[in-house]
Amino acid sequence: MDDHEPGYITVADICAGAGSIRAALETVGGPWPMAVLTALRPGPCRYGELKQVVEGINDRMLSQTLHRFLRDGLVTTAPVTPGASRRQYLLTDLGGEVVAALGVFIEEVVRLAPQVAAARARFAESALASNTNADSA
Repeated sequence: MDDHEPGYITVADICAGAGSIRAALETVGGPWPMAVLTALRPGPCRYGELKQVVEGINDRMLSQTLHRFLRDGLVTTAPVTPGASRRQYLLTDLGGEVVAALGVFIEEVVRLAPQVAAARARFAESALASNTNADSA
């Protein structure tokens, strides 16, 4: 993305290599990763606390998500108290930057949601009209 103006994204930026948007979305894309990162934004959480805060997430998905975050440097672990064996998860500086960027993205998606809903309704109406016209022909 360095070869062109800021904010301009190419197909190569999306698809190519470890630094691509595609690679990033493999880590943070989807509702569960976004929810877990958002749950960690206020501060450290133990596994069980994350499970309660992120309603509906199962153990396998939470474990996989946390593993990816640890691997990619978005999250680290620390003892709950010094010398304790119980661990808590917390955002790294990189994870904090990702959460901030996701926040901007989510705000924009929420802002545009009514327009998307209206487009879906128009599409459904035109599909229904097309089916009705095809049935009467």
